[in-house]
Amino acid sequence: MEERLTHLGQHDALFSHDGIRDAQTHLASPAFFYELLRRQVALASRSELRFSAVKITFMHNEKGDSDQTVNAEDILKFSHELRALTRSEDCIGRLGINECVALIADGELAARQLISRLRSSPELSINQSLHLELSMVTSLRGETGLQLLNRLDAAPLSTH
Repeated sequence: MEERLTHLGQHDALFSHDGIRDAQTHLASPAFFYELLRRQVALASRSELRFSAVKITFMHNEKGDSDQTVNAEDILKFSHELRALTRSEDCIGRLGINECVALIADGELAARQLISRLRSSPELSINQSLHLELSMVTSLRGETGLQLLNRLDAAPLSTH
């Protein structure tokens, strides 16, 4: 996964959060996301319902300049469009500088529908300036949150 926001300096306003929401994007902070993931795993264990996780990574679409990182404006526009495309009951955590993970409680079908919405939205690519990589996994019985995230990291990427 991308560099984690929890490891960055405390004084950078672009990556600050109040423990629940990222100050810039209003997506779930890493700490809050991991708590919701823990709860989702516990609920899935008790009810034997499956949930899914979708990883969304975005980077500049510039050819020949692979080192160019996304800037604050890109992050803000992307997160605004991402929130508009997701349901309020889905938890979207900003876990890396240019990486978000969505927890979908309704399982694989709802996650596939989200991926379809993400792929078909021209607004999400910010005028084709951002390249998206998407991957998805569905929870397995007895799996921990860390195991699920490790599988998500290893899952095949779909690009857009």
